[in-house]
Amino acid sequence: MRRIAQAYGIGYDAFLRRALGRTGRGARYLEDITDAELARLAVGTGVRIERLRGMNTAAIMRRLNMTIQNWMLTEEGLKALEELNITLGLMVRRTMERRATDRLTINEQLGYKGG
Repeated sequence: MRRIAQAYGIGYDAFLRRALGRTGRGARYLEDITDAELARLAVGTGVRIERLRGMNTAAIMRRLNMTIQNWMLTEEGLKALEELNITLGLMVRRTMERRATDRLTINEQLGYKGG
């Protein structure tokens, strides 16, 4: 919607108000857009309703998820996941070592001898 508003040269809130009659706190929350609002938007922009439905966050996230899943099945994706796994493992190990060292340092500063 922001891109459509920008293409028309008006601000996002002004676009929502003029094109869809949306105002107030929930005006920007478009996950619950009605069929009537979509039809009005389709007529005004020339963009098909089906395409407009595909522009919501859930639809975009589904497409992104599918793209990532398909990429992970490729040789390149598997290699990248392996590298990520190694990097994350090193980060976790370093963090745990730092925490253990920090605990020792704090205990030393407090004069705790253990036991």
